[in-house]
Amino acid sequence: MADAPRLAGSTTLDRLGLAVLGLFSAASVAGFASFGLHPHLLARFPSSAWFYAPAFQIFARGHVVIAFLVLAYSLTARVGARWIPALLVAVGLSLGAELLGTATGFPFGGYRYTPMLGYRVAGLVPFLIPFSWFMMAFPAYVLARHASGGRFARWTLGAVLLTTWDLTLDPAMSSLTSYWVWESAGPYYGMPLVNLAGWMATSLFIMAGFDAVRAGPVADRIPARLMAAYYAIVLALSVAMTLAAGYWWAVVATLVVLLVVWKGARV
Repeated sequence: MADAPRLAGSTTLDRLGLAVLGLFSAASVAGFASFGLHPHLLARFPSSAWFYAPAFQIFARGHVVIAFLVLAYSLTARVGARWIPALLVAVGLSLGAELLGTATGFPFGGYRYTPMLGYRVAGLVPFLIPFSWFMMAFPAYVLARHASGGRFARWTLGAVLLTTWDLTLDPAMSSLTSYWVWESAGPYYGMPLVNLAGWMATSLFIMAGFDAVRAGPVADRIPARLMAAYYAIVLALSVAMTLAAGYWWAVVATLVVLLVVWKGARV
């Protein structure tokens, strides 16, 4: 009973990984909320100026790498390499969708990535982006597997959980910063609403793809509370950034969707 207050189903290394991810996210938000939103502060702290320019690249890339490694450990510790087919599905489908999107504007709308996220596949999509899709898609899939309903209902729930991430991710990464740029401004903090439809469609394909490679039994061995904590910590970065910038509607929209999901599916 001594471990009851702790995260159910987690190990010491799970909790350590989540703590490292949380601290890295907190440091990222602190830097953004201070120097990112108020660059004039650099004049008061000239010793920080040298780090200001590369910081936006380091923290964004570092967050994806750390989050992926934390998830990879939690999965490997429980199922060995059996999660790799799900990784390949998510990476393949998301990279295909992103390459199509950046080349043609379908299904997300016209946009392009800047060099801030590093090497770009075919000069279009940063190498890290497909891995970032997986690092939220699989936790969403695990949570959906623990909800009631048929297969399509679970796919839909997982897709909604994944798409909800973009309600703050896109304002944080394209409006507040410039990791990607929209060709024409849309009504949601510069994002066209068709992007959410593109996210939902891509997410549905990924959820179906997980089932196609029989990732369900793998997901069922992963503690739902652990994945809920992981999902929340990853989500918290973009939520905190939009909150610091006063993008209230993005935060409200995210929380409302999550509340509806929790009430309806008891995830």
